[in-house]
Amino acid sequence: MIVSMSPPESAMALTLAVMRQTNSRASGVVNKQMSKQNPIEIERDGVLSEMAFGKRFNLYPDFSVHPRKGGADLITHQGLRVDIKATRYKSGRLLIHIDKTVEDVDIYVLAIIDGDDVDFVGYIKSADAIKQEYVKDLGYGVGYVIEQTSLTKFKESNGN
Repeated sequence: MIVSMSPPESAMALTLAVMRQTNSRASGVVNKQMSKQNPIEIERDGVLSEMAFGKRFNLYPDFSVHPRKGGADLITHQGLRVDIKATRYKSGRLLIHIDKTVEDVDIYVLAIIDGDDVDFVGYIKSADAIKQEYVKDLGYGVGYVIEQTSLTKFKESNGN
């Protein structure tokens, strides 16, 4: 399920990413990234994926820039707490930091970023993701690593 973002939406995502990154580092929030990618690019991809998910499902993302630690990126109309994990790798895996618990969010979503297009490849319930069988170290610390084949695909609908 691909959501195309406009150039102004992409610019807004980059602006929010820089503001969030600056405020978080100034406030002492530890960056727990699990890759060697530029932190601003990671933050931009995260913000863009949150905006795209909101655009697709008629939800309003949290555009605040105050320091945040964990928690949900969006809340669905049914009250489900959603955490979106973004990557630029087509074969990317959903990576969850090891300190997360089942109580933190309800659903994790994997988004693959290609320019201004966001492909939501699937999701997994927190209770199904936070399991010992998914614990791995990919070289950036231990975390939960979920392959795309273990994710539930989104159902395509006619723009609804």
